[in-house]
Amino acid sequence: MKSLYRVLAARQRVLAGAVTVLLMLMMSTSAHAWRYYTKLSDVLDSNGFGTLKFALDTTNLTSVLDENRVTLFAPTDDVFEATAAALGCSDALDLATRLINLQVGDTDALTAILTYHATLYTVRGKSRLLRAGSLHTVNGGSIQTGVNQGGLFVQGDANATASQITVDGISGYRWVVYPINQILLPIAPPADLCS
Repeated sequence: MKSLYRVLAARQRVLAGAVTVLLMLMMSTSAHAWRYYTKLSDVLDSNGFGTLKFALDTTNLTSVLDENRVTLFAPTDDVFEATAAALGCSDALDLATRLINLQVGDTDALTAILTYHATLYTVRGKSRLLRAGSLHTVNGGSIQTGVNQGGLFVQGDANATASQITVDGISGYRWVVYPINQILLPIAPPADLCS
């Protein structure tokens, strides 16, 4: 009787071990699938960057980000609303509309600003951002990275102060998103933009 009990107990341990291994494989496969197959635009939609996603869709830039290796410095929805209020616009949609109607060189100001937030290569991790110092952006400009009293930052040419990188990046196979606390500006917007 004791030997039968031992056999049953051993089978239960083997079965429990097999179930544990199967669950671990399923979890690693689903995490693997998210990391390798999730589009950057899907991540923006579900992580507090809805305004940025809307602006990218409006300017037909979403596919550029989804089809390339990209590092994106991403202002949150709150940042867009605060910027609109500071400029005197009624909301972020009003600000985006005014920027689309403002011509800068051969493009509109919204496209120029959005393409200034991205590089067509991935920069993963704080140490690589610090080593970079200067990053070339999609619009042909450059942004500076470094550390100040607030921590890791990125700064645009027309920004009076640096944008703090507020949390570690959200990383996928072909992209990295770094949330920032202000919009990067390649050019200063006109003082009367929202008047």
